Amino acid sequence: MKYSIGDIARILGITTSAVRYFEKENLINVEKDESGFRLYRVVDIFRLLSYKKYRSMGFSIKTVVKQFGGGENNRKVIQSRVAKQKQEALKKSEYYKNLADYINAHLKSIESIDKLLDKYEFTTSPAMLFMRGSECGWLSKVLDEQEVVNKWVDAMPATRLSVILNMNNENEGCFGYSVSPEIADYLNLPIKLQVEELPSVSCLHTIVTADDRFSEEPQLVFKEPLKYAERRGFEINGKPWGHILLVEVAQGAQLKPYVELWIPIC
Repeated sequence: MKYSIGDIARILGITTSAVRYFEKENLINVEKDESGFRLYRVVDIFRLLSYKKYRSMGFSIKTVVKQFGGGENNRKVIQSRVAKQKQEALKKSEYYKNLADYINAHLKSIESIDKLLDKYEFTTSPAMLFMRGSECGWLSKVLDEQEVVNKWVDAMPATRLSVILNMNNENEGCFGYSVSPEIADYLNLPIKLQVEELPSVSCLHTIVTADDRFSEEPQLVFKEPLKYAERRGFEINGKPWGHILLVEVAQGAQLKPYVELWIPIC
């Protein structure tokens, strides 16, 4: 039985260009009928199904072509390659499990917007590490700092875009990245530059919205929570901080960030 290039492409879910590539690499052989249409035999289907199997394991196209191109006639080589791929799959499995946990934590924070937007609760803040560069906090022009910041950026969403207030100057807020000490240790994040340990303490917990001024004046998000704390007679007992949950974008590219804040009190 013989099949057209369209049959193969539809059944195997690959493009006709891919089929022609495999012809070029001698993975399969092609025959042509009297009208010049390509025809493929069952043995070609067998080779392409094997290709799909190994691709589904995560092997590159070039590796599969090499394996079925006649240059490797040693099952031990293939066995070793599959065993290595298994270890890669286990690493990816762990990565995606952790990713799902990080996303779930982020989702829970987003779900709390309805409950906490412009409202307050008394709670205990999570212990965090807050890291920032020497300039705007998120970015730096210093090459050595850029390498460190890059590690923290690559670790998102385990690390989060954050903001902190300098209580010695309430007109000074700074951006940075936050992460729990446990996750920082697990991910082996470089604890360099300006890193502050934010302990777990009693806090006012709230969610506020910001506007386009936020990127230039991050301290503004703390204004109303600090006024609320003052009205209630609380003393600020540490650096207020928070992280950005999500950003709505209105027409005209107007930004509306939602920022979750912790205000240490006593």
